[in-house]
Amino acid sequence: MPIGIGAAIAFIFGASVGSFVCMVGYRLPRDLSIVTPRSYCESCERALPWWANIPILAYLGLKGRCVMCGAPIPFRHFLAEFGLALIALYLFFAFPIPDAFARFVLCAALWTVAIIDYDWRLIPNIITWPGMLVGFAAASLMIPEVGWKSSLIGIIVGGGVLWGTGYFYQLVRGREGVGLGDVWLLGMVGGFLGWPGVFFTMFFGSVIGAAGGIAFALMGGGATAPAPLGEPATDPEEADVSILKTEVPFGPYLALAAGVFALFQPQLAHWYFSR
Repeated sequence: MPIGIGAAIAFIFGASVGSFVCMVGYRLPRDLSIVTPRSYCESCERALPWWANIPILAYLGLKGRCVMCGAPIPFRHFLAEFGLALIALYLFFAFPIPDAFARFVLCAALWTVAIIDYDWRLIPNIITWPGMLVGFAAASLMIPEVGWKSSLIGIIVGGGVLWGTGYFYQLVRGREGVGLGDVWLLGMVGGFLGWPGVFFTMFFGSVIGAAGGIAFALMGGGATAPAPLGEPATDPEEADVSILKTEVPFGPYLALAAGVFALFQPQLAHWYFSR
C-alpha cells in the first residue's frame, strides 16, 4: 500500500473513532445504548442526516451548530475527532501497524475515560476491566517493547500502587482520596504499557494533576453545590472551600499522562536510559 493512502486511511479511521468516542462518552454514563438510535442532536434530540455525521468536516461546515435546531455542538466533538485523527496518523508513521493499532485502542479508551470522569466523576468498569485483559493480550502479541511479563507486572503494580495511595490518604485525611475507578484505570494502563508506563503515568499525571487541581479549585470547581429545593442554603462561612478538600477528577490527568507515554514510549525510554 502506498504510504500516502495508508496515512489517509489512518487519519480518517482516527477521526471516525473520535466521533464514536464522544458518542460513548455521552451515552454510557446515562445508561443509553451505544448502538441505537443513530446519532442525534444532544439539544433537540432529533436524528442527524448522514452528512452531518462526517467527522471534522461536518463540524467545520456547520460552524459548530446543529443543522436541525441551531444549538451549539460541544467543541469536544471536534477536538476528539481531530485529536484522535492526528494520533492515528502519528502512530501510523511511528510504529509497526499491529503496535500502532494496539496503542491507538488504548488512546481511544483513555479519551473516553477522560470525558466521562470529567463530567461525572466516575470511570466505568465496563471500559477498564476488559481493558486490562485486552491490554495484556495486546502487549503479549502486538507490542514487543512491552511483552507479557511487563504487562502482568504493570496490571498488578498499577492497581496496587494507586490503591495503596488512596488507602494512605484515607488514613491521613479521613476521607476517600482515590476512587477505585482510578485504580482500575491504572491497571489498564499497566496492561497495555507495562510497569514503566504505570510509574510514568503516576508521576507525570500527579504533576499535571496538582497544577490542574489548583487551577480547578481557584476557578470554582470545588465550590459548594446549591442546596436542593426546599432545603436551607449552606452558610458561606461554613462552606468547605479548602483547596486540599476540593474534589478534582484525577482520571483525565492519568489519561493524558498515559497517552503521552503510549505515543512517545521509545523516545522517553531512550532519554531515561541514556542519562
